[in-house]
Amino acid sequence: MKASQGSVYRRREAMIQYIERRGQATVHELAVLFHVSLVTIRRDLLFLEKKRLIERYYGGVRINKIPQPYHHQEQSSSIETAGLIQFCQSFVQRKQTVFVGASKHSTALIEALVQLAITIITNDYQALSIAQREDPGMIYLCGGELEAGTNALVGDIATWTFSKFDADLCFLEVVGINEHEITSRSLAESFVYRTMLHHTKGKKIIYTDGKHLGQVPGFMIDRTFSMDHMLVPGEVPAHLHTYFTQAGVVIDSLAASK
Repeated sequence: MKASQGSVYRRREAMIQYIERRGQATVHELAVLFHVSLVTIRRDLLFLEKKRLIERYYGGVRINKIPQPYHHQEQSSSIETAGLIQFCQSFVQRKQTVFVGASKHSTALIEALVQLAITIITNDYQALSIAQREDPGMIYLCGGELEAGTNALVGDIATWTFSKFDADLCFLEVVGINEHEITSRSLAESFVYRTMLHHTKGKKIIYTDGKHLGQVPGFMIDRTFSMDHMLVPGEVPAHLHTYFTQAGVVIDSLAASK
């Protein structure tokens, strides 16, 4: 029986964690550990190698420790929640359907946006705590598995839920942006957020902390040109600004919190 998308990403993430703990591993060792064929393990390793998360050497694999290519003094700054809310509200119109991806800001963002008579679909499980009282909007929470250490629901059910809607807007935090791709912190999350973007017929607004500009840790969500607006604290490095502008991405800057 063909493995589900969810079981594949769980195996690959567990594989990374195992290699990190051990320092290295062999193909045969991984096949025995995860109860799959050598062909399947080699396919997993090829995927992880293309993501530059591991490197293969004769007889085994290890975690890739490539240093990040870009550093900037202002990149230690973070997006300020109140400013993010005000920015996102400027895009919203009554009766729209809006995707909001789980993040450290998403619960507060959802609580503010639901007052604008819109339908919000999210994978932020903390949205359950929002008392909807007489708010004119509606909040729908996807199903799925709670990702460890986060407020994000992921997995096959979460991905399936977002595939059944077409949104007017999408607000999404990412952990990496460069000239080629935008990335998420985990493989599980990348599937969910790619589905959000592909099922948004209107503007796709991506936001990230300054330290993530020019870097793409984690797993690819989509190509850079898939977004319409990029929201960051502080200034964008000149070479990235030029590329994003040429790709048709509008760059917006917010005040940052340290």
